[in-house]
Amino acid sequence: MTELPNNFWPLARKLASYAAQAYGSATISDPATNAAAQVSLDENNDIIVAFKGSSSAKDFIQDAEFWMEKLIVLNGGEEVFVHHGFLQDFNAISTAVVNEVKTLLALHPTARIFLTGHSLGGALAKLAALEFSRVKLPLAAVVTFGSPRVGDKNFVALYEAALGGITFRIVNENDIVPRTPGVLLGYRHPVNEVFLQDHELNLAPTLNPSLWWKAGVDALGLWGAYRFRQDVLVREHFINSYQSAITNL
Repeated sequence: MTELPNNFWPLARKLASYAAQAYGSATISDPATNAAAQVSLDENNDIIVAFKGSSSAKDFIQDAEFWMEKLIVLNGGEEVFVHHGFLQDFNAISTAVVNEVKTLLALHPTARIFLTGHSLGGALAKLAALEFSRVKLPLAAVVTFGSPRVGDKNFVALYEAALGGITFRIVNENDIVPRTPGVLLGYRHPVNEVFLQDHELNLAPTLNPSLWWKAGVDALGLWGAYRFRQDVLVREHFINSYQSAITNL
């Protein structure tokens, strides 16, 4: 993909608002894992599923369970592995989320379905997208904010084959979370990264930037953080930072 779809940014702003709401207005939750999601209708009677990001000690414990767990074995025998903690979170609420979406879709058969989430919520949105694809729930788009990596290269291949054309990972330039878990642990990101560059310089977002370009931007960002003693690696991860960054796009 060489360019973003038409009207992408209005959609991204709307879904960022739902991703923020999921922190306090979840309609489905699991007390054991603290996983949660908000399933609702928007003003167009489209279905929005927004997964909650990390907000408690229990969430951060789940995030830290970064060893890989087998998700599925493909027909060719390849094994697909994903983050243990993320999968545990998703499994805790997946049935309820799918059932709620099916209920709303029965009432609104022309509704489009959108998945979103910030941070951990973005990781859960990707796992949900694969599940929705498996059970033949039609997806219009998956848009995440500051999502960590979810699985290995086989996960990425499986995901991209089914959903690569409708998935967009919005990433703030200095956000530390999309850099985790590390590639040396075998984790990978799917395509369609929407890279938000230096907001103060009004640089345009870049779709799927090269690693060399990102390395240069990282170096400048880290130098600026050191020079001005700013904790940008954490600050730029907050959902309100993403909302601010895309307000005028």
